[in-house]
Amino acid sequence: MGFSVSDRYRLELHWSKAKYKVDQETMLEGCYFSGPVLSEVWQLQQEDYIDLDFGGQYMIFMNFYYIARLSWKGVKHTTEKIMLSKVVLKNKNLNVIPKLKDDDYIVIDTQNHEDQRHLYSLVYPSYLIRNDGELYDFGSKK
Repeated sequence: MGFSVSDRYRLELHWSKAKYKVDQETMLEGCYFSGPVLSEVWQLQQEDYIDLDFGGQYMIFMNFYYIARLSWKGVKHTTEKIMLSKVVLKNKNLNVIPKLKDDDYIVIDTQNHEDQRHLYSLVYPSYLIRNDGELYDFGSKK
């Protein structure tokens, strides 16, 4: 399984700790956005969310789409990153997929979210990446 995200539209979500304390929710501590697309991003709202579509990557665990809501309450913009506070990743099937590791990260494709197309694209194609930069391939027997 491969994936391709143009550098121009690549947004990465990193965290230092993933905590599973509440059913259907993962709290992400030390969370921030980074990546080339930040040079084109407007100021984020202090409290907001986006829906992440993990599509085929999680298809092995369920026979339907997998969309998780990423929400935050607190934003601090720096030149290199957008720091996020009180970050929660939520989905009713969170217990069906493998748990996030502290050194994993998510690559988000923002290509369909430029001003003229954003209203027609409700989710962001997203990919869970291992700490070595490789896409998790849950279907293989490596």
